[in-house]
This record gives sequence, structure tokens and C-alpha cells, in this order.
Amino acid sequence: MSKNYILTYLIALIGGLLFAFLALPLPWILGPVTLLILYKVKSDHQTQSSSLLRDLAFWLLGIQIGLTFQSETWANIGPYLLPYTLFSFAIMATSLSFAFVLSKRSAMEAKTTLIGSVPGGLSAMIAVSESLQGNTVLVTIFHTIRLLSVLFIIPFAATHWLYTNKSAAAAVETEAATGSFWTLLIYFASLVAGYVLREKIPASLIIVPMLLIGVCQTVGIALLPLPDSVFIGAQLMIGVHLGHKIILNDVIRAGRYCGYFLGLALLLISLSFLFGFVLSEWTDMALTTAILSLAPGGLIEMALTAKDAGADPAIVSSLQTIRLLTIVLFMPFLLEWMFNKQKWVNMKG
Repeated sequence: MSKNYILTYLIALIGGLLFAFLALPLPWILGPVTLLILYKVKSDHQTQSSSLLRDLAFWLLGIQIGLTFQSETWANIGPYLLPYTLFSFAIMATSLSFAFVLSKRSAMEAKTTLIGSVPGGLSAMIAVSESLQGNTVLVTIFHTIRLLSVLFIIPFAATHWLYTNKSAAAAVETEAATGSFWTLLIYFASLVAGYVLREKIPASLIIVPMLLIGVCQTVGIALLPLPDSVFIGAQLMIGVHLGHKIILNDVIRAGRYCGYFLGLALLLISLSFLFGFVLSEWTDMALTTAILSLAPGGLIEMALTAKDAGADPAIVSSLQTIRLLTIVLFMPFLLEWMFNKQKWVNMKG
């Protein structure tokens, strides 16, 4: 392992320890992200991130989220699906409307603004941009702005400003029963399944283990508990991955467009708070759970924030997964249809 690798992970560890000491939200993700970004800004050195450790981290965090499921989780999300879907589509429609207006009033290509505005996962939207031949560099920058905004606003708000009921999280903790050593094979099977399905299911290394372990939990299969240190290490690896990918200088170089997309990110966050309040009033869902389920952030980050904030991480992860699958599976087809229609209109004109 090169010196860059060692230095990168050492800086990440210091960041995690510092944020944990200060009792900040998501310390083992936000701490590494913050210190690595500052390190790259203040020095000419580059960071390094291991794709193998990243994939293992995704798998472990998928397991961690799956372990929060209980027998009633699947039944619990049923009443929320209709209102949640309506609010999710409203957020996506807002993003696409913003992109349409911006493309008309600026020199930026419509394809790039549309892909850069959709509140999907960073990696997934980069893949969509590549397949539809958008400006992937700008798409990466715009989603980085949204990711940073969500990471530094939503967890803080959820853990400091919103009413939380810690008994919900505590109930999840006390439900875990000690399983036999052989159940480690189930964990390993979830890794193999996630790896095999990586070309067919978006974020498969998270979603497949989460669902497989979640099903085991709900049918009463007691799994061997893993030490908290394992999951802390996984969060640290994700922090390294994000901190390595986010390059603040690229964001600055994108110029005035960054301001537009920062405004969009803040608008989407505001809508997630507004719709979350309405969703909690419409149903019996707790306010914090509703807001985190609708937040335009990553599945892992919002599920972990739910755990820290006393919300229901199983509900949050389930609904966030539905939103992620909807965006990744259907949005490329919608965007391609829109682009083809625009070409036809231009040719007709």
C-alpha cells in the first residue's frame, strides 16, 4: 500500500475521531469527508481510495441497515407507499422543472442540466450521464453540490432540531437476538448475491444484503451479531470514498452554475421538510422518519442518520430504496424520451 493510501486513511481516522469527540452527526462519514476535502484544498497532494474496501463497506452497511428490520417492517410501509410516492414524484418534478427553465435561460445543454438536477445517487447519475452522452464532469459537480448540502444539513437538523423519540431506536437495538456461528454464511451469501447482481440492480452491494438480511430478521432467523467496530470501520471507508471523490476546486471552477444548483439543493431539502411534515400529519409516521425518507440524500447516510436521530431506520431505508430504484430504473427512459422529443420538435421547427 502506497504512502498516499496510508495518509488518506489516517486523515480519515483523525476526522472520524474528532467528529465523534465533538458529538457531531454521522461522525465516521462526515469527519473523513471534511478533513479530506480540507487536506486537498490546503495541499497539492492527492488522496487515494480502495475500491475493494469501498465495496466491502457498502456490503457491511447494507447488513447494518438490514439488521434494523423487524417482523412488522414490511407491513408498516404499506400505508405510506401512496403518499410517499406522490411526494417523491413532486420532488422529482420540481427538479426537472428547474432543469428545464435553467436550460432555456443559460448556455448549458438541456441534457446535462436534467441529469444534474435529478435527486439520485451520485454514482448512478454519473452512469446515466455516460449512457446518454451528457457532460459527465458537470453532472458530477452538480450532484456533489447536492450531496454536500444534504450531508451537512439534514443529519444536523435531524439530530438537533427535530423532535426525536429514542425509544424507537432503542427498541431496534434490543430486538437483536444472538444467532449461531453458521449464520455468518448468510452474510457471505449476501455479499456474493450483491456482487453477482451488480450489473442488474443499482447499488446492489447495499440493497441486496439489506433486503436479504431484512427478510431473515422478519422471518425470525437469529443472526450472529457483528461488533459495532465493524460498522464504524465501514462508515469510515465510505467517508474515505466520498472525501476522495469530492474535489472542491472542481465545484469552484464550475462558476455561477454552482449557485443555481446549490439553490436547487436547498429547495429540495426545504421540500423534504415540508412534505415530511405533511406526510407525518397524513399518516402516523413520525416526523423525523418522514423527513429522512423524503430527503434527497443517499440511502446509507439517511438510514444511519435515522438510527442516530431516534427515527425508524428500517422504514427510512425501505422508502429510500423505493425512491432510488424508481429514479435509476425509470428516469433514464424518461430523460431519453424527453431528449428524443426535443430533437423531433427542433427538426420540425
